[in-house]
Amino acid sequence: MFLRTLIDFSQTQSVHSLGALLRYLDLHWSSISMSLQTKPQCMSLKIISLNDMVTMDSDTYRGLQIFSTISHPSNFKRGTHGSNKEGFSLFHVFSRCSSTVGYSRMRVLMQHPSRDLSTLKLRQDVVAFFMRSQSDSMLRNICSSLRFIKNVNGMLAKIKALSAKPYQWKSLYNTLYNAVLICEICENGGDSSEFLVKLASCDNKKLYEMALYMNRIIDFDLSKSEGKFTVKAGVDPDLDRKKQTMASLHGLMSETAKVELERLPPFIEECTMVYMPHLGYLLGVKAWADNLTPQQKELPAMKFMFQNNDYIHYKSAGCEELDVMIGDTYPEIVAHETRIMMRLTTIIMENLHTLASVIDMCAELDCLIAISKVCKEFGYVRPILTEEKVISIKQGKHPLHMIQSDTFVPNDAESSNQAGCVKILTGPNSSGKSVYMKQIALIVYLAHIGSFVPAENATIGLVTHLFTRIQSTECVAAHMSAFLIDLKQMSLALQHSTGNSLLIIDEFGKGTSETDGLALLAACINTLLFREECPHILLSTHFLNIKEYIVDSPTVKFLHFEHVVQDGEPVFLFRVCEGSTASSFAREVAAASGIDSRVIHRATAVMDCLMNGQLPQENKKITSKLNRDVEDMKTKLVTYSI
Repeated sequence: MFLRTLIDFSQTQSVHSLGALLRYLDLHWSSISMSLQTKPQCMSLKIISLNDMVTMDSDTYRGLQIFSTISHPSNFKRGTHGSNKEGFSLFHVFSRCSSTVGYSRMRVLMQHPSRDLSTLKLRQDVVAFFMRSQSDSMLRNICSSLRFIKNVNGMLAKIKALSAKPYQWKSLYNTLYNAVLICEICENGGDSSEFLVKLASCDNKKLYEMALYMNRIIDFDLSKSEGKFTVKAGVDPDLDRKKQTMASLHGLMSETAKVELERLPPFIEECTMVYMPHLGYLLGVKAWADNLTPQQKELPAMKFMFQNNDYIHYKSAGCEELDVMIGDTYPEIVAHETRIMMRLTTIIMENLHTLASVIDMCAELDCLIAISKVCKEFGYVRPILTEEKVISIKQGKHPLHMIQSDTFVPNDAESSNQAGCVKILTGPNSSGKSVYMKQIALIVYLAHIGSFVPAENATIGLVTHLFTRIQSTECVAAHMSAFLIDLKQMSLALQHSTGNSLLIIDEFGKGTSETDGLALLAACINTLLFREECPHILLSTHFLNIKEYIVDSPTVKFLHFEHVVQDGEPVFLFRVCEGSTASSFAREVAAASGIDSRVIHRATAVMDCLMNGQLPQENKKITSKLNRDVEDMKTKLVTYSI
């Protein structure tokens, strides 16, 4: 009946998925929870709709530098858990969370961009609220409380198993207390954000009661010093009496030890009275010699029990009197405190759902506050989100390059059915084509996680997929060449893209011959153009004659980057203009990169001959040197044979 209230049982696929998930939890719960005692306990059940998420693959995240993992330089530590660190990436820039749960949630949020318009606008409202200077005081108070919000899953598992350490009880109390504070602070946000209103109106009364119970029951300072769950005085009168009795034992045990010392042989100068569970009170005597035999350890009117290091323990008449008079006071205290701990645990477990939902909202609030800090620092603006097929960006900037350069040149971008959905960029190497395409993709991506964007203004239509053919990550284990990886990435884009997808294609076809590469690129473009709904496409290429091989369509626009040539070297202006470039300026770029001038001159001569349909002239210097090398090799081979 409970499950019927959470999911629609007429949706057979959802029911099958839930059944498989529950079955998996039953089979593997011991390894998941690291405990053999507990059974799976669900705090909440959420339905994830894939239709609400933007589809992106790992190559896209890596190519756009959204995530950038750096392995540990030490071979010994490389590959171990926690050894990797985040490099310079978008995630690194936005990782300004105050809590560990916020940091983890930020990674999840950035791995799952949403295209649910209501969710994105709700996030934008929170970001806009905390970007205001009037919210600075409230932001500081929330951040100071967020530092104490922890992931309680591990704590609750230990608490339920009655094996929690004192620091875990303290951490849970701090989490509860500060979660209540955050809910109360959010009440000052008014109606400016639906998210803050929801957080302020959550059932924090239950959290307050749990925190109050813990504060009244647990003596955190004494628990830390004794290393166990310790109850405060005044909670239970019976427990207080037992503790008072235990406290009075120290004097009684000292007096009993003095009496027993008088009965011991003269060669024993000191003794102590100790209590051990299940054994009762024992007399501890320091060994008076090394390597004592069992007969030598026997003392008159004493029963030998055991030896621990340098101390030999006996049961004496005085110890038996203490056992009868006082009994097992310490175990009774521990058992009594355990019963109180179990009742407190029951109260906590009854409110797991409320606790989990509030911590989840606090983690998301931490993420949105971190996003607002970045947006405020770098002057991001709120994009207009729409269901229409449009991407309109005015004076957009690359969110990573603008941090590293104060002279970054902003550019506009327009993509729609009216302005054309296919943009083909040409221009020299290092003119800014790749940065421009990544810039547009990142601005669209930021809009789909609820962030503001680096531009003067932007209107972003929600996209279903974001595919890139930018970076080929070669790996021996993958058994694929760089060109095969390029083909795989392009294949995914062709198979799964829709009319509302965004495709970033950077120099596809360069991994094979010019003819084959040009043919493949033209075929891919034509395939997309022949669709009823062509996706947004940003494509850069050095195939300057690509226009001759694609269909003539008003949706295709050619762009290039402005540049001038001064003293034989290209100077890039990094401004996007309409039209295509006439040359790739490969030799000029090579010369500017430090390639030897003789190589440049030879390349120019070969190019001129090829353009005129002639064979390039033989370079006699190179040929004569090769001939000499061949003759020397022949001589060495003949000598070796002899």
